Amino acid sequence: MSIVILVGGTSSNGNAEHRYLVNAFLNEFGDQVSAVITCDPQPSPIFTRLKRAIKRGNYRERIARSRWGKGYGPDAELLSHALFGDSPVEHMPGGDKLKVMSSHNSAECEALLDELKPDVIVVYGTAILKAHIFTNAKLVTLNMHTGLSPHYRGDSTLFWPVYYNDPDHLGVTVHKLVADVDGGDIVYTGRVEYQQGDGEAELFAKGVKVGTELYLKAVKEAFDGSIVYHPQDLTIGREFRWIHRTVEAEKTVLENLDRWARKES
Repeated sequence: MSIVILVGGTSSNGNAEHRYLVNAFLNEFGDQVSAVITCDPQPSPIFTRLKRAIKRGNYRERIARSRWGKGYGPDAELLSHALFGDSPVEHMPGGDKLKVMSSHNSAECEALLDELKPDVIVVYGTAILKAHIFTNAKLVTLNMHTGLSPHYRGDSTLFWPVYYNDPDHLGVTVHKLVADVDGGDIVYTGRVEYQQGDGEAELFAKGVKVGTELYLKAVKEAFDGSIVYHPQDLTIGREFRWIHRTVEAEKTVLENLDRWARKES
């Protein structure tokens, strides 16, 4: 049985969460991991970026974001520490198994999958994959979603339960990858438990850890044929996009986290 792992991130080394998952899979499955495929995102030409920015509009939010002065998503250093402690993994594990592509949807990636013929494709944090990629597994292509499906799908889905003051739906999901974003049949869900003082980075790290353990279990079950899938009711919940995460939403989440901390004390 063989596995190919596709992970995203801001560079070919991925982000801390991607390195954590890959490290766990290599430790658990060893030589059954045939390849770890990452991408090295290249900036678009300035004219293309300007054209895209004009088309997207949303200028008021762009100004607010620049004044806000904080990055998008969990703080990278806090997240790395929450995942790895004082011994961070700064480069993508995999050695000669590591393959860097221009895109996970590229012909080059498809050709490698055709060559390797993996039994299971493991996906985490990539751009939306097209069918010619995610249908290349003999058994199944699985995805880990750091949000509780179907309630919170899409982007920043451990952020939005805090925004909506909904700690009971902090969670993570392992599901079959299909064309619908985070909409495939569910294998496992896991709860993320808030503890006093947790910020977004700590909650996200907990989701990655819980989800990775469930992911390893799901792949073992895919191998031995015992895996069970549970259809989602996509009339429940909502799919979020990056554009929904405004500065005002950021402020609300910080206020709610402060309120949660004071309530726990």
